[in-house]
Amino acid sequence: MTIFMNTEYYIKKLNQLFERTEFDESALDYSNLDKHIGFIKQLAIVENSSMSIFDVFQKKYVFAQSKSFSVLGIEVDEMLKLNPQYFLKIIHPEDVPFLTETHYRFTDFIINLKLEEKKNYKVIYVFRIKDKNNQYRWFLNQLLPLELDNKGNIWLMLVTYDMLPDGNNIQKVERKIVNIKTNEIQLFPGDSMEDKKNNLTKREIEILGLLAKGMASKKIADELFLSVNTVNNHRRNILEKTNSENTAMAIKYGQSLGIVE
Repeated sequence: MTIFMNTEYYIKKLNQLFERTEFDESALDYSNLDKHIGFIKQLAIVENSSMSIFDVFQKKYVFAQSKSFSVLGIEVDEMLKLNPQYFLKIIHPEDVPFLTETHYRFTDFIINLKLEEKKNYKVIYVFRIKDKNNQYRWFLNQLLPLELDNKGNIWLMLVTYDMLPDGNNIQKVERKIVNIKTNEIQLFPGDSMEDKKNNLTKREIEILGLLAKGMASKKIADELFLSVNTVNNHRRNILEKTNSENTAMAIKYGQSLGIVE
């Protein structure tokens, strides 16, 4: 079972990142987009890969060239008209939380870099997507900033898509951030199972376990000889650390890690 949770939470967080981005439309030089398209068309042929450009300002795809979209039953012209969230409908349900979290965390990572470093990184991730025959295929995607505006905001994003051959040995979704200049690879903070388990204190795990049994704060307080206020503080910390909007989501997160029955 995948350990990534809270799709709605990360979609909301990603939208908030973009909403805080202030573009000066008059300063966006779309002749740069035309130059990128010319180069990427050739690159896609040489790499035998599918590629698209996402315009963060317009919140839509502005270019796509693909050898694999037809396998998904999507034509290139159709893709350019689709809302990006359409693809969440054809991604494997277990992989959707992973994908939304990955997009949010990578975008947040890039935004907080120094201006001269923002175009030095890409994220690589694998996930499953449904083809036109309702069979799930493994895809390897890469996402990287292609163009910044004059304020250093991410304006254009390049996305590459490669359908992995049948019979590959991938057993679960994976992701990593790569520095494209040094080839240095780094995991997302907290991606290992042990890091996620250690994110919660022993007391928080104990309280989460009691919440999973249906106990209210007053009963938990009596059980652990704590004040109700202390229990509620722990509950708030649990929600924050697990990126959960409610107790049910936090319990599901704990169950996925094997720390809650």
